[in-house]
Amino acid sequence: MKLSNTSKTSDQFGRYYTDSAVARVLVNSMGVKNPRIAIDLGTGNGSLVGEASRHWNITKFVTVDIDDEVSSLFHQFRYSNFTHYTGDALELGLSEKIGVPLGTVDSGLCNPPYIRPKWRQTFGDILEDAGLSAVIPKLSCINADVLFLAQNLRFLRKGGKLGLILPDGLIAGDRYVKLRQNLTLAHRLERVIELPRGVFSKTDAKAHIVVLSKQEVPSTATQIQRLEINGDLTDPIYISPDQAGIRLDYSFLRINNRINYQYDRIAIRNITELVTRGIYSSAIRKELNFPVFHSTDFDHNSSEVPKKFLLKEVPINLSKAKIAHQGDILIARVGRNLEEKICLVSNGYVAVTDCIFVLRITQNWRQKTFGFLTSPQGREAVSAISHGVGAKFITKDALLGLEI
Repeated sequence: MKLSNTSKTSDQFGRYYTDSAVARVLVNSMGVKNPRIAIDLGTGNGSLVGEASRHWNITKFVTVDIDDEVSSLFHQFRYSNFTHYTGDALELGLSEKIGVPLGTVDSGLCNPPYIRPKWRQTFGDILEDAGLSAVIPKLSCINADVLFLAQNLRFLRKGGKLGLILPDGLIAGDRYVKLRQNLTLAHRLERVIELPRGVFSKTDAKAHIVVLSKQEVPSTATQIQRLEINGDLTDPIYISPDQAGIRLDYSFLRINNRINYQYDRIAIRNITELVTRGIYSSAIRKELNFPVFHSTDFDHNSSEVPKKFLLKEVPINLSKAKIAHQGDILIARVGRNLEEKICLVSNGYVAVTDCIFVLRITQNWRQKTFGFLTSPQGREAVSAISHGVGAKFITKDALLGLEI
């Protein structure tokens, strides 16, 4: 089973359509046989319910999508037990409109859109009903994926199974630690399957299949895997509920588990004197009378900063805390191929844009840290901590949390 390259790019509703092979993996991972009623909020091209209908032949499917063209899709399915509604899947009163009482659904399928909807007061009620309002960093800046998760939880009965696709930020981002803890401790978080980058056409976003049972006794261990581009699933990694709150992404966990068996590890934060980022934007740097190093200026054939960016002295009014000097490690903070954009300041000073981290390691750990970051294993680790739907990025906490 190979992943196809035919999925469409995001439409005006922020939807990236689900690859048929991914839909198959999601439905199989749920381990459900013929639930009485299943819902798909934000149906899109119907891949998820289409796949589910080939496995659950006596299930009543209820689907909702804001796009009125979606209703024409359902003639393609083998079974006639589909009821589709055109409307906003994030309405507080959706239950009454579709005739499905809250807390009665056996299974939920969902691939939420990649959008940030304009905040509505009723969103707070949806999050409160789902038990998520206290674990979201800032309610007014919430993305649709969290809201769709909450809406599904409202509809599921106790013990109901939810299979959905979530972006990398929810699975590994620093701001969602409390959300992951909630999913782990308030429900049974059964499986997380990392999807390959590029599985959604024209985006490098990393996403994950998540399977959980609502309000069941928490698992003693959550199964973490990755779907390879050839359609194979990796051998699983099992993590405890405490670990699950920290990160749930297979790539990161595999790297850290492997390092653990080689030698004692130390977190970069424990050997760092300074980590900062530049103060100039890529546009402003063109107006300055001295060179400023940007993320597009890394030389892939060298581990050092190109000579034309080396300064003999610190420019006036530019604090040393915002400029790299000899021995500092420079790491691209945002953009493509971040793992390939790492270099060392061999001498002098280097002014950098706000797209670059300046990492100053204690002298006795400096060479070892740089050697690790530029090794195949280190570059893989840097890639594993990057996030982003469009351009990838690395957070300060994620960088400092890397272990060497």
